[in-house]
Amino acid sequence: MTDGQMLFAVFVLLYLHECLRLVPPTAWMAAGTSRTGWSAQRPWTRLQIAGGSPLLLSALPPMQAHALALPWVFVPEAAALRVRLTDEMTVFIAWDALALRVEESTLHLDEVTRVRLPSKALAELWRQRLGEWSGLTAEQRRSAFLKHARATLDTKAATKMALETARSTRALRALATVHCLWCFGVISVLYHRFGDSVVVFAALGVLLLLQFIQSWLFLRATRKSAAAIPHRRWRAVGIAFLPQLAMRAFDGVNLSTEAEPPHPLAWRGLMDEKRWLEAARKFWRETRYVPGWAQTEALPVEAEALERFFRHEDVAEAEYDPPPATTKLPTCPRCGAEYQSGVTACADCGGVELRQPAA
Repeated sequence: MTDGQMLFAVFVLLYLHECLRLVPPTAWMAAGTSRTGWSAQRPWTRLQIAGGSPLLLSALPPMQAHALALPWVFVPEAAALRVRLTDEMTVFIAWDALALRVEESTLHLDEVTRVRLPSKALAELWRQRLGEWSGLTAEQRRSAFLKHARATLDTKAATKMALETARSTRALRALATVHCLWCFGVISVLYHRFGDSVVVFAALGVLLLLQFIQSWLFLRATRKSAAAIPHRRWRAVGIAFLPQLAMRAFDGVNLSTEAEPPHPLAWRGLMDEKRWLEAARKFWRETRYVPGWAQTEALPVEAEALERFFRHEDVAEAEYDPPPATTKLPTCPRCGAEYQSGVTACADCGGVELRQPAA
C-alpha cells in the first residue's frame, strides 16, 4: 500500500467516524430530503457507551437530512416512575427515591440509574418535569403524562420540524455532496493518474475553497440557533480546514436542537404507511400488553395515549391491533407465540394473558 492509499484509507475511517453518533438506545432517526420517502434508522443497542448507543448516519450522496425522535422514556405510575432504558429493559424507581441531577446530557435518577438524552437542555427539562411530577397525586401525574404524550404525537408539528430541518440544510447538504464526490472521486483519480503533481495540488486547493464556503454556510445556517450549538465558531474553524467535518457540517444543524423530540409515531406524514403501521403495532403491543396483563385490567396510561392518538388519526383498531391469524391454540397478544391448550399466560412476556381461540 502506497502512502497515498494509506492516507485515503485513514480519511475514509475519519469520515465514517464523523457519521457515527451516540444517541439514546431508545432513539429513532429519520433520514430523508423531501416530504415523502423518509426512512427510519435505529442505533446498535447491543453496544452502549456512556449510556448511549452508536448509530451510523446516512453516509453516501445524496446527503440526507436527519430528524431525531424518542418514545416515552419516563412514564408515571401510581407508586413508581417507569424508566425505559432500552427497548428490552425497563426499571421502576419509587417516587420518594428519586435523586435528580444533570451531568452534561445525562439525567441521573438515583444512585445507579441514568438516562442519556439528546441534549443538556432536554436533560434539564426532564429534571424539572420529574421533580414536579413527584409532588403530584397519581391522577395528576396521569393527566400530566397524557398532556405530554399528546404534544409529542402532534404529526403536523413533527412533519414541519423535519421538513424545516431539510430546508435549512439544503445548501449545506448540496455542497457536502459535491465535497464528497470531489474527495473520493476527483482527487483520488487525479492522484492515481498524476501522483504528486501540480494538478493534484490544484485539486486540493479547490477542496480547501469548498471547505471555506461550507464553513460560511454553516455559520449562516446556525446564526438563529447559536445557543443550541456548543462551540459553534470553533466548529466552523474545523469545517474550514478538515474535509470530514465539512462533509458532515449539516449534522451540526440537524441534530443540535433544544426542542423536545417527537414520538416516532408522529412521523406518519413522513414515513411509508406500511412501515408506519408496523411501528404502530410494535408500540401498541409493548404498551397495551405489559407484563402481567390480564383482560380485566384497566388500560395502561401509555396505551390510553396511543388509543387517543389512533382515534384522532382515524386508524382502525384492526390495523394497529390486528386479531391473530386463524388458529385453534391460545396466542400471546404481545409476541404472537402459540401455546398448547390449557396454558393461560405467556412465560416469555412476563405473564401476559393469552388470547383464547374463538369458539
